[in-house]
Order: sequence, then structure tokens, then C-alpha cells
Amino acid sequence: MKKKLLGTYLLIITVTMLVTVLFSWNKTKDYFFDRVAKESETRIHLLLDVLRYNQQHDPSSLQDFVNIYSPKTGSRITIVDAEGKVVAESDQIADEMDNHKSREEIFMSLKNGDIYASLRYSTTMKSYYQYVAIPINFDDFNGVLRTATPLKEIEEIILDMLMMVVVGIIIGAIVAIVIAYFITKKIMLPINELTDAAIKVSKGNYEEKIYINQQDEIGQLADAFNNMTVTLRMNMWKLENKNAELESILSSMGNGIIAIDHEMRVGIYNDKFLSLFDIEDENIEGKLFYEVTRNLVIFDLLERSLELSEMIVKEAKIYDASGEKTYLIYANPIRSSVDVKKSLGILLVVSDVTQVRKLESMRSDFVSNVTHELKTPLTSIRGFVDTLKQGAIHEEEVATRFLDIIDIEAERLEGLIDDILILSEIEAMVGDKNIGLHSIGEIINEVVELLLPEAKEKNLQIEIFIDDVVGPFKCNKNRIKQLLINVIANAIKYTDAGFVKISLREEFKFIVIEVEDSGIGIDKKHIPRLFERFYRVDRGRSRATGGTGLGLSIAKHIVELYNGRIKVDSKVGEGTKMTIRLPY
Repeated sequence: MKKKLLGTYLLIITVTMLVTVLFSWNKTKDYFFDRVAKESETRIHLLLDVLRYNQQHDPSSLQDFVNIYSPKTGSRITIVDAEGKVVAESDQIADEMDNHKSREEIFMSLKNGDIYASLRYSTTMKSYYQYVAIPINFDDFNGVLRTATPLKEIEEIILDMLMMVVVGIIIGAIVAIVIAYFITKKIMLPINELTDAAIKVSKGNYEEKIYINQQDEIGQLADAFNNMTVTLRMNMWKLENKNAELESILSSMGNGIIAIDHEMRVGIYNDKFLSLFDIEDENIEGKLFYEVTRNLVIFDLLERSLELSEMIVKEAKIYDASGEKTYLIYANPIRSSVDVKKSLGILLVVSDVTQVRKLESMRSDFVSNVTHELKTPLTSIRGFVDTLKQGAIHEEEVATRFLDIIDIEAERLEGLIDDILILSEIEAMVGDKNIGLHSIGEIINEVVELLLPEAKEKNLQIEIFIDDVVGPFKCNKNRIKQLLINVIANAIKYTDAGFVKISLREEFKFIVIEVEDSGIGIDKKHIPRLFERFYRVDRGRSRATGGTGLGLSIAKHIVELYNGRIKVDSKVGEGTKMTIRLPY
């Protein structure tokens, strides 16, 4: 801006200087040439009067006349007769000169019979001359008297004056340029401040202010700029708050959200969407949605929603590194607040319903399993009762055996119902009741003593390792006892030979209980579902051992009741280790 302004000043000064020089040249030249012309006319009238009073007009006397008065007047004097022949000449030999009748001033003077002036270049004298011709009408001679005043001195005078004008203009131009520089600097100082402040504001520094003590337009511009920064600061503060609120809302939502425009480019989104689809790139705004994910189900949903311009809901199966997931996807057109008929894009809302569907499946399986588990002993009991009614009751040995079986099935049925009630009770509890400080080591010893006959029957070695530094644990003793019975009994049931090892130790702020056996082990694919209700790795073997299929599920719920964790490590044919971690 400063260069442009200074350049403008220089251009104006240059143009002004050129116009002044040209104008001065023309006016000075015209002035001197007019003056020379007037002086020449005056001079030729005087010469004519002198010549008129001269009594002799023969060539010799005329030559004497021009020789005498040419130096006195400082002019070249030529006398030409009516035929154009040079009779007398002050600067040349008359007889050697060409006929002058065709000369403009001589021709026009003879023609008009009056004085005539002409400014032209003399090829004879090699210079510009001011020619003035006047007719001579004497009794003994008719012709033209002509004077020629050389303009070389005039041209030199004009050039000298012009040089003086140019020098003056140059000096004035230099002074004007210096003044223009300081004026430009003074004008540009507040403008530079405004420019620097505007650059800082464009980079986000809305605290910038300008202090200019001027009452002109620049001062008004500075005031307007300061007011603008205040307004911008307030608007940005409001916008940042709204954006922060929007980001907080999006981040807090349990569903994945992403907005896509008609060009299939990503707008706003939340981190939940990235995690649901395992998208590693954290900044996907502005990218094509096809570059972000390549799920055909979502593409089809987007295209249908854009085409129909209505909300579409679809449940999709998504496969990733962790396995199969079930997502419920809502595709809803984004309507303009100005024109409700205009769609700005599509809003995708993705809900992970994997656990919900899993729970629904578990609920369905639970009902089916409960029905089956209840129906089996009931069918057995009714079958033996019918057999007894048909006459077997009269056979004492058969009736006794049947009644023993009915008793076993009834006991099994009772155990199943008890386990279901216990499981329901634990699930309904927020916290355990009848809490007190108890020694986990003593509870382990009591459980082992209770289950020792089963272990001895199978010739299993029970090993107990209890760390003495483990302090008392705040719990419901019966609940922890039930937990240990289910876990240790399970280890004994599925171990035909070898050992069952039980250890207790303190680890940081946790009580760690490990139950390890040398039994048949569990295949890796069954471990994730091991704690589901009625889930059996080997149904035939489980039924033979008399289990209800709820033991490990009850154990897991008890552990979770105390905010603990239970973990299973197992290899087929090598044994199983269950680790229980309970926080103090």
C-alpha cells in the first residue's frame, strides 16, 4: 500500500513536470518568436523608410545600403526585384544566388502588395530564420525588401530558460517527493497498525485493539475496527460455547453419530462412531464417506434414505476383529430450518445392540432351558408314578427302586428351583446383606471339609495354600461359601484323577482366590459362554454328575456383587484354573 501510494505521488509529480515543461516550452517559444516577428516588422519599416529617402536605387547603391545596415540591425538584408532576381544581399554574393521569386515571403508580398512574415529553415544559411518581406515601389525600382533574423540565439535563450525551468521542476519534484514520503509514512502508520491488527484477528487473536488519536476517516475506521473485534470476540465466545456443548453432547452419547452431505462427505461425528467401526483416523471431517468405511449395508441405507427422503431403520451384522456385532442403524434426512422440503444430507445414528440381542437370546435360551430342565425330572417322576399305578406298586422291590428314583428326581428338581431362586435373588440385589468381617481362609477350610468326601471317593488330592497375611474380608459369609462351593465342587466333578489345588493370597488391594485342577479341561471356544445359565460344555456328562447348569452363573453373580472379577484359564486334557479377584 505504501509503495502504491508513493508511486501514485511520483506519477502525479512526473506527469505534472512533463506538462509544465511542454507548456513552458511552447509558451516561451511562442512569446519569443512573436516578439522577434514584431521587432522584424518594425525593423523592416524603418529600413524601408531609410531606403525611400535614399536617392539612388541602382544595384551598387542598394548593395552599399544592405552592407551598411545589416550589421547595425543584426539582420540579413536581401533586396529582390519584381522578377525574383537578387539585387543586393548582405551575407552572400547576389549574382551567385538563385532566383527568390518562389520564396514564400517574397511571393506573397509581391502578390498582396503588403508586408508578409515567414518562419522557416534556410538551406543556404543552414539555420532557422524569421523572414519578413515588404514591397518596394520606387520610380526607378520595383521589388521586395526582405530581412532575415536568425533564431539560433533565440533558441539558445529558450533552451537556457527551459533548462532553468526543468532544474526548478526537478528540485521541486525532489522536495515534493520527500514531502510525499513523509506524508505517506504518516498516512500509512495507522493503516499499517490496522493491517497488523487485522492479520492478528484473522489468526484468532480477538483481544487486539488499535489506539489512534485522529478524528478523520482513519480514526473512524479504527473505532469501527475496535467495535468489530469486540463483537467478533463475543460471537466467537458464544460459538465456542455452543460448539463445546455440542461436542460434549456428542461425546456423551452412547450411540455413534455422523452427518453426511449430498456429496457423501463427512460433517460432524463423535468418537463413538469411530470406535464402533474401528476407524483409526481421528479426523475424518470433509472426507468422502466411502473412504472412511466400506460397509455395504450402510451405503445401501444411505442411498435409500437420500432417494426416498425419509427415515429408514435397519439392523445390520458387522464383523470385526472382536467377532460379530449387531448394530441398529437409523438414517434420517437433515431438513433445512428455512425450507423444510430441502434436505441438507443424512444423519446416521448407530446403536450397538449386540449385548441387547445377546441378552434376548439368553432370555429365550433361559426359558427354553428352564422348561427343559423342569420337564425332564417331571416327566421321569410322572412316568414312574404311572408305572406304580399300573401295578408295580404291589411289587415291593420294584416299587422301592422306583420310589428311590422319584426321590432323586424330586431332589434334583428342588435343587434346580433353589438355584433359580438364588440366582434371581442375587440379580435383584444392589448390595449384599448380613455383612461382616470374615476370614476367607476359614471359609475355604469349611468348604473343603464339606466337599472332602467327594474328593476322597475319586481319590483326588486336595491342596490348600493360604497366605497368613490375608486380612479379614467384609462380606456375607454364606454368600462367599456358596461361591466357593460352586467353584470347588465344579473342579472336583470334572477331575477324574490328580489334584485340586486351592490358594489364597493378597495382591495389592485385592484378595485373590485360585482353584486349579488337573481335570479334563475346557475347549477355548466354550470359555466366553461358560458362565451363561444352563450352558454345558458336555451336556451328557453334566447331567450324569447331577449339575443344574447354574452353578458357575451363580458364582459369577456373587463375584460381581462384590465388584470383583472371575477369570478362567483352561486347556483340554491339562486342567482348568479359575481366578477370583475381590477388592477390599
